[in-house]
Amino acid sequence: MKIKSFILSAVFAAVVLAVSPACTKVFIIECGSKTEDGGSAGQTGSGLGSNLVGFHASVESLNMTKSMSPISADTRVLIFAYHGSTDEATSTSAVARGTYIAQQSGTLTGDSGYRMLLSNGVFDFYAVSTNTSDFPPVFSNGISAALVNGVDYLWWNTDNYEVSGSQVTVPIVLNHSATQVSFEIDSGDGMYVQDIVSATITVPKPGAKMDLSTGVIPPATEYDANPAAMGINGLKLQYTMLPLQTDQPMKLVLKIHANGEPDVKSYEVDVPVPDGELAAGNSYLFRAVIEADNVSFPQVGVSDWVDVDETGKPLYPH
Repeated sequence: MKIKSFILSAVFAAVVLAVSPACTKVFIIECGSKTEDGGSAGQTGSGLGSNLVGFHASVESLNMTKSMSPISADTRVLIFAYHGSTDEATSTSAVARGTYIAQQSGTLTGDSGYRMLLSNGVFDFYAVSTNTSDFPPVFSNGISAALVNGVDYLWWNTDNYEVSGSQVTVPIVLNHSATQVSFEIDSGDGMYVQDIVSATITVPKPGAKMDLSTGVIPPATEYDANPAAMGINGLKLQYTMLPLQTDQPMKLVLKIHANGEPDVKSYEVDVPVPDGELAAGNSYLFRAVIEADNVSFPQVGVSDWVDVDETGKPLYPH
């Protein structure tokens, strides 16, 4: 009987192997074609073990006071996990990576059912986002693809985070890695500004790349040949750009209606760069006073980050 039972078990195992698909799973790392960022197409999860790691995300709105607000719903966030307690962690391959979508409460849900599963241990986590529903930039060997202006790049990292237990929730506080300029338009003597027809500003030359290990985007030192259209909300303007270091002023071109006249008035003015730098994480608020033949900037300071809608229109007030 024991011999017969052994034979039946062997036959059953052979049948299972014969009908099993060629692509097997270890934990829940799926076989499949590689995506551009190194993940697997159609992936439902990745990692080393069975501990389910979840995430909750906030965004710093002001670089100086570290005030926070929940990340907006539908925002996509790309999260990486590396082995902790090592130097230059991002020079090695990520243990797991996956794209998440923010819910109204700031909870992140894996895109297309993605789940991050890790073993007990210590890990370094990194997260990047464009603060929109767009996919975050692609990274290769810890360096992003070339970045562009007009995007609110976000970044976060925590080192040596201990994962233990079947379910772990990791809090994420994303920082702004780009910079921003905003203008509040006031009327000067003899002028009444009714509305802003259009506004453009010179922007840094694009192409800088983010270092995943630090979140740093190196500042450009020259301007792009093409100015950018600013977002307009009433008499307030905004534009998010790559960091900049230069002693050359920005060029602001304004077209307005004023004094009840139908004609469009145009102004082209130089805007000084504060201390020669538009630093990452800062939102610079300029007060602009328009007079009949002049625009002055009597005040500039670092203020709350200005969020925008899907068209780039600034969302005020803070």
